[in-house]
Amino acid sequence: MGTLKVMTISIQHENCWTSELEDLEAITMNYHVYPDKGYLRSRIVINAGDRSVVGKMRNSQGVVKVNKVTTYNDVNFVDFLNRYRGSIAGLLYDMEVMFLFNKIRRGVETWSFVISRDRTSEVLRSLSSQGKLLDYTIDDYKLQLGPNLSQAEKRALRTALANGYLDYPRRADADVVASELGLSKVTFLHHLRNAYRKLATHYLTKSQYLE
Repeated sequence: MGTLKVMTISIQHENCWTSELEDLEAITMNYHVYPDKGYLRSRIVINAGDRSVVGKMRNSQGVVKVNKVTTYNDVNFVDFLNRYRGSIAGLLYDMEVMFLFNKIRRGVETWSFVISRDRTSEVLRSLSSQGKLLDYTIDDYKLQLGPNLSQAEKRALRTALANGYLDYPRRADADVVASELGLSKVTFLHHLRNAYRKLATHYLTKSQYLE
């Protein structure tokens, strides 16, 4: 069993601004904690059509101030201050976990973070004191900065992109790209599909919290 664990929890946080906004669906991009000032600064993303949520946030007791709302394409970036004490973010900061992601959906906060194995029970007890713990998972932490493509897979992907094989419609067929690489068509497609699979697996694993 690994020393470091990834814990993902879902909680209905009582007496928090997130529990007051049941129609909110948001993803936290990042946050900074200022314990000495009694607040934390969060930046979340919500759908552009949910602009009314911002007005509700301004009136929430847990929100100190909405600093700025920026609309880009179909999303709103909301920069705001919320209370440090009594927040899940503040609790996790005090427990010195490594933050991975947070999403808020219809009154439920989902957090994922890295913690040492010997502190998992302590963290669960502390979180349970903040609200109704709906679900949690604990897995081994495996650091992966990116998909581990082989040199052959990188060459196949790079050459396919440069020659327009990935365009629609294609500007080159598999035979042309394979010839440039000095490979058979079958070998080129083998490397390319392996690259596709690794990239897709990496992206979908990292983006699970968006669903």
